[in-house]
Amino acid sequence: MKTLLLFLVMALVIAASSTVSASQGTTLTVNPPGVTLLPGSTVTYELSINTLPAGLSGYQLDFQLTNPTVGNITSVSFPEWAKLVKTSSLPAGRVTVSAVDLGKAIADGAAGTTLVKITVEAVAAGTSNVKIQNVKIDDDHGGYINPDTPTAQLVVKPGGISVTSASTAVVTTAKPAVTATAGIVTKAITPLLTADETPVVLSVTSNIPPEYPVEGATTPPTSLFGKIPRWIVYAIGLIALVAGLSLLFLAVTKRI
Repeated sequence: MKTLLLFLVMALVIAASSTVSASQGTTLTVNPPGVTLLPGSTVTYELSINTLPAGLSGYQLDFQLTNPTVGNITSVSFPEWAKLVKTSSLPAGRVTVSAVDLGKAIADGAAGTTLVKITVEAVAAGTSNVKIQNVKIDDDHGGYINPDTPTAQLVVKPGGISVTSASTAVVTTAKPAVTATAGIVTKAITPLLTADETPVVLSVTSNIPPEYPVEGATTPPTSLFGKIPRWIVYAIGLIALVAGLSLLFLAVTKRI
């Protein structure tokens, strides 16, 4: 009986010990460990684990800014091996992320495994610690890993992102082109341009009476004589010339 009890106790001890993978030397890494930003700029933290002797089945953890007024967590991205991923709502000062390795891409003895990348945007001047909490990592053999978790730091300096633009304003003084046809004047207008703008040509049509001259425009004649075709004018002139010569001939020959 004592032998049976001793065997059961040993079996329980072995079973309990097998559910916890050795975590000695297993550490989560946050990169970069420290960064200084200006408001409006961003940094992407990469969370990785240095060694996984029994592989990786899945994980869940919290990424938190201890001073949420300094920055906002804006986005999360997972590596290719991560499936069934989940992220709490963003933007926020704290985010819970989880992922499962369905394809067993992270095998026994894996090292330097990236778990997740988290982007933080600087909001206001101040300092905040970056903490990794509530870490739950399962291996491929039914055990779980309890790694050491470091703390990173985010410093935001007063000010803003300075932007230097090399573009300068370019002003054009081209004279607008003016055309006139049958009393309708069309003026092509070229607006003032800057270096970042594309020229746009506008057409403006105005019903200006033809008696009002326009600079650079050729207006058609408006008198009755001007409306008569030129060949008729030439024909009348030729008839008048012939008649005049005939009268002159008769006068010279004293027939009239």
